[in-house]
Amino acid sequence: MDSKRCVPFVELSRHDVSIAGGKGANLGDMVQAGLPIPPGFVIVAPAYREIVECSGLGGEIFGILDHLDYHNCEQLSAVEQQIREMFVDCLIPEALEASILESYRAMRATDGPGVHQPPVAVRSSATAEDLASASFAGQQDTFLNVVGETALLSAVRRCFSSLFTSQAIFYRHQHGFRDADVAMAVVVQRMIDSEKSGVTFTMDPVMRNRYHAIVEAVWGLGEGIVSGRITPDHYKLDRETYELVYKFVPEKRIMICRHADHGVQTLPVPDDRVAAQVLTDAELRYLVDLRNQIERHYGCTQDIEWAIEGKTVYLLQRRPITCL
Repeated sequence: MDSKRCVPFVELSRHDVSIAGGKGANLGDMVQAGLPIPPGFVIVAPAYREIVECSGLGGEIFGILDHLDYHNCEQLSAVEQQIREMFVDCLIPEALEASILESYRAMRATDGPGVHQPPVAVRSSATAEDLASASFAGQQDTFLNVVGETALLSAVRRCFSSLFTSQAIFYRHQHGFRDADVAMAVVVQRMIDSEKSGVTFTMDPVMRNRYHAIVEAVWGLGEGIVSGRITPDHYKLDRETYELVYKFVPEKRIMICRHADHGVQTLPVPDDRVAAQVLTDAELRYLVDLRNQIERHYGCTQDIEWAIEGKTVYLLQRRPITCL
């Protein structure tokens, strides 16, 4: 595995964080556990180090960080912009670019004949991410509905650069991670055209009740929840009896959806769905079953992101609940 620049999920496990980052290792581990994961691959962390070394960016970046006042917000913001701009046009070594594009082209087979540029989600996966002791959730970039080879390479560069968002720089400093010791892998995964999306907490993190599962759901893509733009349905269920203990169904007037060409767009929710419950009883029961399976597999409480396309529920990522 060490000589590969791009590794399919099926070859990864939770023990490969140093290679695939937290998100990539988790996805590989879920595939190993037989969970429903959209197909994809990981551009491994050594590829990031290869780019930094070949382009000479390493010395410049760490020279800038050496003089940073981590508690000065203006400095943090300026340093983020300065470092991230270095990656915009950085040269991707020929062998690495060929490996990325070969893995991307191989995804055509999973999307059927005639699909020449499969839409993918491109997600940052830092080697100090989604750990039991710390979570970098939301601090690094994700790009949805990326279509075509040029767009993919651009998204990969931007994911690499997002190792240096101001939030990530400060969080690493606060938790004792050395910048030089952290690298970035990138997850490339088939884009799910979800009709419904959401998150499941395998316990109630507010009431600290381990016998209840919390499910939140919106129409369209889960970006509506992640961004905070949409107030989701909120369900509290008993993990053993499936009893619906509490339900809150607000009006949902917008949804985030795939754009026909690339990226995402905001659309109005059809009138008959504005005040409707997003999830059926059967879907809620299935999500609780998945919750139980995942928690048993990992042995600790989890925060799980999922999406429903047609009648299939896909798991997109998971991380330990660290706020407890």
